[in-house]
Amino acid sequence: MDRGLYTATTGMLVQEIRLDYISNNLANVNTTGFKQNAGAVKSFPQMLVHRLNDTYLKVSGIENNMDLRPMVGLNTMGAVVDEIATDFSKGTITNTENKFDLAIDGDAFFMVETPFGERMTRAGNFTLNANNELVTKLGYRVMGENGPVVVNGSNFRVDEKGVVYVGAKSDEYLDKLKVVTVEDFKTIKKVGHDMFTVPPEHEQPTTATEFVVKQGALEQSNVNSITMLRSMIDVMRTYEANSKVLQTKDNLMGMAASEIAKV
Repeated sequence: MDRGLYTATTGMLVQEIRLDYISNNLANVNTTGFKQNAGAVKSFPQMLVHRLNDTYLKVSGIENNMDLRPMVGLNTMGAVVDEIATDFSKGTITNTENKFDLAIDGDAFFMVETPFGERMTRAGNFTLNANNELVTKLGYRVMGENGPVVVNGSNFRVDEKGVVYVGAKSDEYLDKLKVVTVEDFKTIKKVGHDMFTVPPEHEQPTTATEFVVKQGALEQSNVNSITMLRSMIDVMRTYEANSKVLQTKDNLMGMAASEIAKV
């Protein structure tokens, strides 16, 4: 394949992938506890390019040696998306005055029970199920240190360290929320529905200590819509530029096939 065609094609593919995760970020700009994705782009390994038909050097009687031909410079065959990572920076915490809404200020996560095992989440927009258990919007039970958290209606209180109190005056100790953290955030993987997990081959979550739980508040998405829109415009312009390169190369190859052949 012509080098220019290949370079422009890889550039267009990179922009398509960027557009996918930017669009997903924008779609979740109002999703509680959502953490945006960010991509890293790298170029293919560079190659040292020499001119083939120019007069080459003769050193110590060595001839036809590629390394001795006049050098053009370094060239690459295009780019590729190296990694799509999750940005765990904190979103804005807003007050809701809803006792069932909880937010974590710090590098920590709530632990919830799912059919696939325990999962971590920053989305604290909880509610109650028929068994008076604190659950997520999908019905997954919020875990305490002694199991699922069971409260009596709205008569409960959660202090800054995640301790849950119940009773008429919300002063009877019930349990402590299972709040965890991870040593290396790069090992955390998204599993959908604003939940995360750590693969078994990595160090598993441990009990968090440096955090503050805020009742009656929610952490908003950390997506900046203005930044995402600017990135989307940049993607579209870069895609269009690569597309024009592709069209130009195609026209030149067409001329080479039709016009030069007549000579």
